[in-house]
Amino acid sequence: MENDFIIEKPVNSYLQTWVDYYFFIEIPVDQLKLSEEFVFPFPRITFGYFFDHPFLVTNHSADANYSADMIISRISTDQISVKPLTDRVKIIGAHIKPFALALLTNENISKMPWIIKTADLFQKEATTFKKKIDRCSSPKEMFAEVEHVFLKSVLEKDLSLVISAVDLIEEEKGNISIATLSESIGVSTRTLRNHFYKSVGCSPKEYIMLVKLRQSIYQMKYTSNSLTSVSYSQNFADQAHFTHTVKNIIGTHPKEIKKKFPDFRFLQF
Repeated sequence: MENDFIIEKPVNSYLQTWVDYYFFIEIPVDQLKLSEEFVFPFPRITFGYFFDHPFLVTNHSADANYSADMIISRISTDQISVKPLTDRVKIIGAHIKPFALALLTNENISKMPWIIKTADLFQKEATTFKKKIDRCSSPKEMFAEVEHVFLKSVLEKDLSLVISAVDLIEEEKGNISIATLSESIGVSTRTLRNHFYKSVGCSPKEYIMLVKLRQSIYQMKYTSNSLTSVSYSQNFADQAHFTHTVKNIIGTHPKEIKKKFPDFRFLQF
């Protein structure tokens, strides 16, 4: 499956600071292992345009679903699954950093829906983008259109406090306390929490957990480390605590993750 993905970094130097990469995939559904797959909670925001091959996105935590054609999913710890509604998967998208949604809207991110319609965010620009990208003949041209709409829609804001906190959390791979984080940034824990809710959409504690979860899943996928080893490497008290956390957030036992690791998974890992 990995060979069916095309990935490209942003060209613009400013976008390189908050866009991880653009991605494109086109593949028949019958080449996927599973018809429905859980999207692991992930410390990134994902933009995706599904062309004429929409997906059913189900939020099992909220008991809600949505037919997605062009969306942005915000940071969430909910259990979410995706399922193709046609016989083909075709997606152009981008993974952007957790604070980047706040660069595209003045809304309080924590008050926004779990799935954001791109048309609501970019208004007429979304319609123009869709028309342009449907005429593109290659993923490279599509990536250029994604870059264009991001640059045209970005707002001027000072997010230095949240950016510094996110950078520190990721530098420490999630192994940092809220007290230490607040002290390092030079603000109170309450101020830090308020900034995270407004600009990221979750608490710093939740974001730290997502970073640790990403590290754990990466280890489970790409190494032969035991669950005990993974648990301690991510500073969980023990394997039982790690297993409980994973089951609570993802909805399945860690032992099942490697066996059922998703195919398309929005290029999370």
